[in-house]
Amino acid sequence: MIPEAAATLATCIVVVFLIRWIHTQWLHPFPGNPHKLPLPPGPQPRVIVGNLQDLPTGGREWDGYAALAQRFKSDIIYLRVLGTSILSLNSYHVANELLNQRGAVWSDRPRLPMIKELMGWDWNLVLQSYNEGFAAHRRIVQQHFQPGVVSGQYRPVMKFEVKVLLQNLLVAPARFPDHLKRYVWIRFLFIAPEASRAKFSMAGAIIMMVTYGHRVCTDDDPFVQLAEEVRRGSEGTPGAALVDTMPILKYLPSWIAPFKRLALSKRGLSVKMREAPFLMVKEQLAAGNAVPSMVSSLLEDESRPNDGSDEELIKNCGGVVYSAGADTTATALTNFFLAMCLYHDVQRRAHTELDTVVGRGRLPDFADREKLPYVGAILKETLRWKAVTPLGLNRRAEIVIIDHTSGVPHCTTEVDEYRGRHIPAKTTVLPNISAMLHDREVYADPDEFKPDRFIPQGTEHVAPDPARAAFGFGRRICPGRYFADDSIWIAISNILHVFSIRSPDAGIKQSDVQWSSGLVSIPSAFSCDIQPRFEGAVNLVGEDS
Repeated sequence: MIPEAAATLATCIVVVFLIRWIHTQWLHPFPGNPHKLPLPPGPQPRVIVGNLQDLPTGGREWDGYAALAQRFKSDIIYLRVLGTSILSLNSYHVANELLNQRGAVWSDRPRLPMIKELMGWDWNLVLQSYNEGFAAHRRIVQQHFQPGVVSGQYRPVMKFEVKVLLQNLLVAPARFPDHLKRYVWIRFLFIAPEASRAKFSMAGAIIMMVTYGHRVCTDDDPFVQLAEEVRRGSEGTPGAALVDTMPILKYLPSWIAPFKRLALSKRGLSVKMREAPFLMVKEQLAAGNAVPSMVSSLLEDESRPNDGSDEELIKNCGGVVYSAGADTTATALTNFFLAMCLYHDVQRRAHTELDTVVGRGRLPDFADREKLPYVGAILKETLRWKAVTPLGLNRRAEIVIIDHTSGVPHCTTEVDEYRGRHIPAKTTVLPNISAMLHDREVYADPDEFKPDRFIPQGTEHVAPDPARAAFGFGRRICPGRYFADDSIWIAISNILHVFSIRSPDAGIKQSDVQWSSGLVSIPSAFSCDIQPRFEGAVNLVGEDS
């Protein structure tokens, strides 16, 4: 039991906090609007709670925001919840005008006291505000993931890993979701067939190799375990929404704030993720046996300042790549498998193109890409058909901003005006990427998987590349987008070349699969029948990599 005096003190603290919050957030909510401009369209707010009851909840929140846009006949929708302004952008046109063309004002991040200040993830580029070193961190990551670096340094790693992916699919096709995750991220298990037993060997995964030069050799590798621990520890936590909406609550003592106790108990995970692999590379450099990687090249760069602040910067950049992109890429490839189960004609046409261009004596390579337009169209349609980050997440970061919110939103740095409407400073901005990629005025029959929409056919309009929305916007666009594009393309082209993918005997319908709400929209489990599609395909894959 909390002593009576302590309970009284706690009650007084909470009351003071609430009075101050109501005064600043409700009684005087919109400074900087001298012309009394109206707010953007949206539901009428209620006293105190605002539009809390109007927030899309219960799954597929992106569809809920799209429904509000239809209801109010506006591609921008404004909500105010417990003093927080929220703006949903539901067309590419408005996202381009605001997030791309007005990036200086529209590309900040909300404060996020739960994950940044209490859990210690303030070093993560994905979450950083402008005044937290965002520009310096982004510059380094961009330099190491620009197109020339990706093609020159990372493609060989991708080619090696895709061969192992094919081997895994050949031996254990039913486990294809696991193989996809291992291909794009931290671990990759190659199971070689033998008559009497399973033989296990390990190959490194792309991200750990290019970032730290580390090849995972066992499933209990400490970096594998750390990543899983971070994933579990960063899931939505009780109280996170409240403290993110009312940051002053972070100053409450932990004995009356369970969310604070939980956050502090998980703070060590942030330290481990940036420190452990970095120290490994430093030790390898000192011993003279470091494998070339992003972090090792930064540490060996004599042009960089030799001080502690630069090491902190390198740690942070390595850590953000370590924690980035895995679920998004694996989910995109999973969606590709589902599409191939549902749309057999698409797969057959891709097989014909591959046989014509590549032949059956080798695997597709990056040099073939320009000669395989239909395979490229399948990649584009995969990104468009089911948005992996429907509400605008470009990089992995497990956060709860408001209980319903999926993704890491933008935030306005100052008051702005758009279409004669007042946009308050510190507005949380949610780009509804799913709505943009299913805009019927841009993509006909948006629920259907139609790669032809990206193939020039006479005078017909070619649909815009979905990458313009799928990888984010403006100053927050994913710096690893070229890396992701290459890794997905080489996987799709090689999988299509070697395998025929079908739904099981019972068949599968799109309605049978449900997509999760959250930062990354992951499809529910489904089965595929994955078989080599021609005699000799097994020989292309080979038993050794």
